[in-house]
Amino acid sequence: MKWNKKNVTALAMVGMMGFGIATVSLSGVSEAHRHHAQQTFEDGTSNKYSHRINEEEMTHKQNVRALRYQKRNGQIGEKEYDRQLRQEQERHDKIIEGIKDEYEAHNPHKSK
Repeated sequence: MKWNKKNVTALAMVGMMGFGIATVSLSGVSEAHRHHAQQTFEDGTSNKYSHRINEEEMTHKQNVRALRYQKRNGQIGEKEYDRQLRQEQERHDKIIEGIKDEYEAHNPHKSK
């Protein structure tokens, strides 16, 4: 069987295009699946514990800013500000510790 140079080139081009199309179509599916599996939450966190910690951090910052605003506008005094700030910090630490304890209890790869 005699092969023409044009036929061999055309066959090689068709093969490369077919391989390229198959690669692109399969990588798009796997990329979409990987993206969905990793970014479950809108804030960019990848699991429920990170999401809860992120939400608690935002809540804590808002509470501290509210206390600073009240102090700055004379709604509360220095002692009341210090007392409420200490209470807020204790509340925040307790919630964060609870989230971390729950994570360690449910994490199969905990490091001890």
